[in-house]
Amino acid sequence: MSNGLIVLIIVIAVLLIVAYIAAVLLRKRNDALLAKLEEHKEELYNLPVNDEVEAVKNMHLIGQSQVAFREWNQKWVDLSLNSFADIENNLFETEGHNNSFRFLKAKHGIDKIESQIDLIEEDITAIRNALAELEKQESKNSGRVLHTLELFEKLQVSVANDTEGYGSALPEIEKQLEKIQSEFSHFVT
Repeated sequence: MSNGLIVLIIVIAVLLIVAYIAAVLLRKRNDALLAKLEEHKEELYNLPVNDEVEAVKNMHLIGQSQVAFREWNQKWVDLSLNSFADIENNLFETEGHNNSFRFLKAKHGIDKIESQIDLIEEDITAIRNALAELEKQESKNSGRVLHTLELFEKLQVSVANDTEGYGSALPEIEKQLEKIQSEFSHFVT
């Protein structure tokens, strides 16, 4: 064998060893990235959004607040059922690419998963902020309703204590008070 052929075989062997080491390192790096993404996905999924949704659901929401709650609740349901499952599928697919040494596809999958997680994180933040705002708004509205109810009760007592002072208008005032009380009972219950 000539010296040139021996050198060529040694160079090829060294290149193969270097390529193998590089592939193993890339695979380990991608495995670490995928594990980190899986962990981040789990952290997002385990946020107490369900508890916050239930807390707001148990409040007495009406009108625009109720419509807004339904929209945010539906967005959370979509995220928890579809988006997280889609990320899980992409993680599984990307792990397959990485294990079969298809690093370009694995890198593309990792980038896609990162963008999906970023979008979900933004959506979850928006949902939680909206739920907190609905809760704050409902608390404020409840305070106003209680204050108005107290004023109404004082008015009822005032009318009952001074029936002679209202004269012939008393039947109409009592009729209107009953109507207001009926409206309150529909609103408060």
